[in-house]
Amino acid sequence: MTTKRMKTVPVKTAPLGLLALLGALALSAAACSGAAGETPATPGPETTRAVPVRGANVEQRDLKETLTVTGTLRPKAEVKVIAEVAARLVRLAKDEGSVVKQGELLAVLDDTDYNLTLQRAKASLAVADANRAHAAAERDRANSLLKTGGITDKDHLSAQVNLQVAEASFAQAKTEVAIAEQNVTRTRIVAPFSGRLIDRLSDAGSYLASGTAIFTLVDDSVLEFRAAVPSSDFAKVKVNAPVTLTMDALPDVEVTGQVTRIVPMVQERNRSFELIARVPGQKGLVAGLFARASIFVREVKGALLVPPSAVVRDGANPDRADVFVVANNKAERREISLGVEQPDAIQVVKGLTGGETVVIDPPVSLTSGATVQVQGGQAQDKNTPAASR
Repeated sequence: MTTKRMKTVPVKTAPLGLLALLGALALSAAACSGAAGETPATPGPETTRAVPVRGANVEQRDLKETLTVTGTLRPKAEVKVIAEVAARLVRLAKDEGSVVKQGELLAVLDDTDYNLTLQRAKASLAVADANRAHAAAERDRANSLLKTGGITDKDHLSAQVNLQVAEASFAQAKTEVAIAEQNVTRTRIVAPFSGRLIDRLSDAGSYLASGTAIFTLVDDSVLEFRAAVPSSDFAKVKVNAPVTLTMDALPDVEVTGQVTRIVPMVQERNRSFELIARVPGQKGLVAGLFARASIFVREVKGALLVPPSAVVRDGANPDRADVFVVANNKAERREISLGVEQPDAIQVVKGLTGGETVVIDPPVSLTSGATVQVQGGQAQDKNTPAASR
């Protein structure tokens, strides 16, 4: 019997990587399907996160309305002390920075020529006085001869005219003496009023023409604060209103005064008017300083106040202002009407009531109805009464 030999066919084996992939897919399917009868887990409710904010209560108190303006301090009076006659400047008795009194000597000019002129004028006066005396004697003699008929009317009239001419010459010579004496006096330059010399404009030895300035003299016993005020505030400022001045150059100095004048005209170029306030001078306070004035306008009783940082303004509508009010831990955006605005507080005339809590520096992303958590204060837990609108 013949035995047939079977042909052996080689079997191809699947790659190990493919088997591993199939196993992973099976495990994943089993995990997703879960055990029999097991219900998939349901996600819990989402928790709303509160926005942290800073709050402040609406304050009610009396508020003083003030107007803040900037300007410059100027002296009550400022003049140039000049040489009233032409002469050489011999000596300076004072220098800039000196405090002087009225009539005190400031400078001396060469008076040689003016003394000679005075002597000549006095000599001319003596001659005129002698001529006047002679003419008076001739007139008296002519009056006596006229009574006896020893002189004609013409000669008598001539004697009277000669006396009038002599008297006029005497008066002229006397005036010349007064002028010469005045010129001699003007060679000694004195302070026209009490004050402070702030500038020396001429040096000793210089020849000065008449009218040449030697010093600048200011009266700083009283200073004037001048400022340009917007025309919109024209009706607010009143004469005699109290003024408080502060200066950046003198941080520890505060000066009080009052409004003395208001220029009754608005400048067209900048739509402002000038205000002048007078303040007393004191040590360290000098003219020319930049100053900031706080002018009292009126007092508002029982004003509702919020911090300026709580007010949200609309750039497209400058007249609109809002605040975020915290009620039941929710932020409510509310439109308000503003009154007096001060650096530390703003009056709210409509839209809020006393005791409500407003958000300070509200985040840009804060919206009405958002849940908030007040830091550094307490949000109201009860419904806040609706503000009068």
